[in-house]
Amino acid sequence: MKSNKLYTLNKDSLDQVLNIWNEKSSVYVPVGKGKDIQLLPLGEGDRTEDYINLTLPAKEMIFEQKEGLFQWKRNRDDIEVESLAHQHAKNRILFGVRACDTYGIAYTDRFFLQEFPDPNYKSRRSETTIIAVNCLQAGQHCFCTSVGTGVFSTIGHDLAFTPIDSYYLIEVATPKGQSLINQIESFLTEVDDSILKEKNDLMAEVEESFPLKMDLTNLWDDMAKTFNADFWLDEANACIGCTGCTNVCPTCTCFNVVEETLDDNQGRRVRYWDSCQSKHFTRNAEYHNPRDDVSRVRYRIYDKLKYIEERFGYKGCSGCGRCTDVCPTYISIIDIIGKIQKTAKENPEPPAIHQITKMRHEIIYREIKSKKGLYAPDVATITRVKQETPEIKRLFMKYDDPELHKNYEYKGQFFQVTVFGKGEVPLSIPYGPEQTDELVFDFKNVGSVTDILFQMKEGDKVGLRGPYGRAFPYDTLKGRNLVFIGSGVAMAPLRSVIEPVVANSNDFNKVYIMASALRYEKLLYKDEMIKWSKVPNITVKYALKYPTDEVDAYNGYVNDLLPGLDLDWSNTTALVCASPRRIKKVARDLLDLGLKSENILVTLETHMRCGAGKCGHCKVGSHYMCVDGPVFNYEEMMALPPEY
Repeated sequence: MKSNKLYTLNKDSLDQVLNIWNEKSSVYVPVGKGKDIQLLPLGEGDRTEDYINLTLPAKEMIFEQKEGLFQWKRNRDDIEVESLAHQHAKNRILFGVRACDTYGIAYTDRFFLQEFPDPNYKSRRSETTIIAVNCLQAGQHCFCTSVGTGVFSTIGHDLAFTPIDSYYLIEVATPKGQSLINQIESFLTEVDDSILKEKNDLMAEVEESFPLKMDLTNLWDDMAKTFNADFWLDEANACIGCTGCTNVCPTCTCFNVVEETLDDNQGRRVRYWDSCQSKHFTRNAEYHNPRDDVSRVRYRIYDKLKYIEERFGYKGCSGCGRCTDVCPTYISIIDIIGKIQKTAKENPEPPAIHQITKMRHEIIYREIKSKKGLYAPDVATITRVKQETPEIKRLFMKYDDPELHKNYEYKGQFFQVTVFGKGEVPLSIPYGPEQTDELVFDFKNVGSVTDILFQMKEGDKVGLRGPYGRAFPYDTLKGRNLVFIGSGVAMAPLRSVIEPVVANSNDFNKVYIMASALRYEKLLYKDEMIKWSKVPNITVKYALKYPTDEVDAYNGYVNDLLPGLDLDWSNTTALVCASPRRIKKVARDLLDLGLKSENILVTLETHMRCGAGKCGHCKVGSHYMCVDGPVFNYEEMMALPPEY
């Protein structure tokens, strides 16, 4: 039979065809009644064709609600780590998927399979075939025609079935789809392109029948004007944080990770669906949370209607209407779109916030050197421990596998450090590029994982993933004046640049290192700063709240020292590490002195769970702090939505 990718199948033959496919693969079909429709294995319930949509998106079959990432086992003094990326069901065919869900699958393919490929998703997706069945009727809240993702499937499927009278028109989209066709040739009639007119006429008829239609042409402009509109408070007050909206969304990909332990000697790390609508989602150490209720609710709408498309080129909302269906307080994305458009029309003021629409810097996705995969760490041993301050410790580590040190490339800004059985925490890289045989981390005891890490001693085992993130751009700093401004443990990420600057001081003009703390004993790198200050063109200045006899320190804020620095500010770069609130105060003073915003470099180290731009916790607008940052210049920082 010639393969022109167009066939017809008599509807009466469908069950026979499904049974043939089921001999080599596990076929899943829609089962249930009303709005309770699930994809179940063929034969585990009566297959139905009477449904608008699946209760949960077909995404759940590929990106499971809960799944293991890796398991670990302690054997005497060693720890063995095994990735669980391939422990998944094989050879599945999902039949009956609607266009809104195939679009969602196309987006999740883009999200999980590019940049840092997700090994769990990849292994399951490669064994899954998607068969779309185009719908002929709109649900109460369907609006796929307005966002351009329906009504008939155009992407994300391997085969597309369109019900026409007594037969299905079958269109082949991929080699996997053609493989299925080859198994059932005796049931098919090959047809030419002329049948597409009948399909297109039917599609136009179905589109016309959809009651919800909106013009979203200028929606992004309207969203910029209404970022701080009053109606967001009403939406926030209505939201109870049940997370139902994100659980049923075809394009939601966020997850959290937790530890499951059998005993002190073995356990595993699992991930499960998480939601930007849960109040803990962006909570950082010491309970700082950059999103209040208003920004939390607003973020979901902006992500679905703007940020995802801005970042990945795919619509973030497929128009399935499920979120409106399940909301117990009747929050409707359709109504919110109407409020955005109405408010923007009534108040045609300049945008309330400027947001980056194109990346101002190259995003570098490196191959991660871990032998265990993206999410499974390599084992390292603590070789030394140093108490830096009462609250800060320095841990020296070496990989148990010496080959990892040989292959190590000094890139990135942080590592994910695992305490087996307790969890994982991102720690900044506080050492220079020459230091590859022993990795060093300075950290403050501020959370559950760092509390255990703080108690660890020489010989204890940890896990390392990384390095991740966009680091401070060392080479571009050469020939300039430099001002390093850090407070407490915030000096740690700055040290990664300070060390090579000190070692190659002739490549730079004047260098000031500004260290601040409440008391001298709380300063990090006290010994190092004494050595740094002896380099001819490097000056170390201290700002302490409480006076001390150990060093000559200014009694007050570090900002007050800036006007007195002998610098040509037009040829100066400032590197600032502090809380966002402190960064803004320091930056305002630097700008007043004549420094350009692009010459103020900052690091925004927020809630990072995966390190690879997948879990969603550190996403601000269309940017992921763990891959686009954490280092930004101040112009980029201020162009982000203020939710960091």
